Amino acid sequence: MKTWLVILFSLACISQWYVPASMIVEQENILSNGKTFRFKTAPVDPSDPFRGKYITLSFEADNYKNTNGHEWERGQKVFVIINEDDKGFARISDITETLPDPGKDYVQAEVGFSNDDEMVRVEYPFQRFYLEESKASDAEKVYGEGNRSDSSQTTYAVVRVKNGRTALEDVMINDNSIVDIVRELNEAKD
Repeated sequence: MKTWLVILFSLACISQWYVPASMIVEQENILSNGKTFRFKTAPVDPSDPFRGKYITLSFEADNYKNTNGHEWERGQKVFVIINEDDKGFARISDITETLPDPGKDYVQAEVGFSNDDEMVRVEYPFQRFYLEESKASDAEKVYGEGNRSDSSQTTYAVVRVKNGRTALEDVMINDNSIVDIVRELNEAKD
């Protein structure tokens, strides 16, 4: 009886380490081997761009014109096939319920809403960019200024994609990392 308890306890301990370790290994694999896409961000509500220690991201490439008349439901799991536009930013080329053909770059997402089956809005799994708490306030200001509709700055998220899985690598403003921009602001204050 005691042998089985020791075995069960050992398995429980191993599984508690295995699950988070496998999640970390998967994210590192995507960051190392995934294809890079630049998702241009869109302005967000300036009164609530942060909740806690992350930036809430909104993307220009989250709407798709539904030309085939398919009825989509809010919360429905979908595969968003993406490619790049002529400026190198990600754009949606199709949305499907079935796994795309090999060789196509796609992201697993959810339907945010669909209006009269003409336009579909998707919610990506990478809508939060986490930061150190000490940098949140300055990052909020920088990101908000970079995403104003009258801003001349280009703001985008660098996302790695591999087999439908994603890893958000960085948020860039005019090709500069928001982390580096905030670090420079903090150094200038000191």
